[in-house]
Amino acid sequence: MTGVQRRLGLAAPAAGIVVALALAVSAQDQSAIYLLVLDNQSVPVLDIKPSDITIQEDAGPGTVVSVGRYGWPLKLTVLVDNGPGTADALVHLRNGLSRLLEGIPRDIPVTLITTAPNPRYLIRDSKDALQLKNAIGRLTPDDQLGRFSDALGEFARRLDQEFRRVEEGLPPYLPVLVSIATTHADGSEVLRERNERMLLSLRKHRVWTTMVMVTPGRRANDPGNVSNLDVDEGQNAEIAHLVQKVTGGGYIPISSGATTALASNTMPALARQIALRYLKQMTQHRIVFDRVAGASGPMKNFELTLANHPGARVIVSTDGNMP
Repeated sequence: MTGVQRRLGLAAPAAGIVVALALAVSAQDQSAIYLLVLDNQSVPVLDIKPSDITIQEDAGPGTVVSVGRYGWPLKLTVLVDNGPGTADALVHLRNGLSRLLEGIPRDIPVTLITTAPNPRYLIRDSKDALQLKNAIGRLTPDDQLGRFSDALGEFARRLDQEFRRVEEGLPPYLPVLVSIATTHADGSEVLRERNERMLLSLRKHRVWTTMVMVTPGRRANDPGNVSNLDVDEGQNAEIAHLVQKVTGGGYIPISSGATTALASNTMPALARQIALRYLKQMTQHRIVFDRVAGASGPMKNFELTLANHPGARVIVSTDGNMP
């Protein structure tokens, strides 16, 4: 399924829930759509039946073939700049990472990568709380610059390699990327073509991104003690904003004097967002339906109606990627 508007969630009327999707659904005879239903307490409804679903388009009503629970798990990768720009915030980085990993479901595999002097694994695809704690303890500062762009590019290339055989349908998991970096002073060889490929891959693989960008304090000139501008100031911030825009992710700015917020607010709040996203992804339903006989071309004025669940709220996705 394709379309300009990928997802739409509507509050439910009392008699039945009608969701009209402003998108062009593919002309395939059999199609699939993904449905998350929440009751009035925001608890996922898990007992959706084919008889609850009605599909309609201008060409006529569709026939629901099957309704099944569809869990699309998450994998979390965290990139951490451990170069000079974050050396003063090392304690806050460790505490913030601990709060992040403590707050997410234990079923989410976690990979931690430091970016200075080169991208390097601290731990890979682990669900073990003790191993993750030990990995955070191995986070140490390096006197060389972090490689922000290089780390993003390597992450994107790994996804290209891992998902290269996924031609139809969804990949085995939804990638979640959290990057903690400085707004400038990157040790990467920043090339436009590489960053364009990276951005295209992140979008292609539906990566859910959060860019946490720390603005370091400016160094002073002698004499006069006047703050100085670095040559590449703001470069990483521009790239991070592009990542946010392309993926529909988040951008969190933090000043060098406010890095305590990593542990007290930023990372716990992000953990709650990831936990909620995990709940949505793992409790949705996949609706497979046939179009009316003789229908051809893109579906027009597609509507899905959910009965027997008054007061519920519906979120529909054409690609299983719940907002």
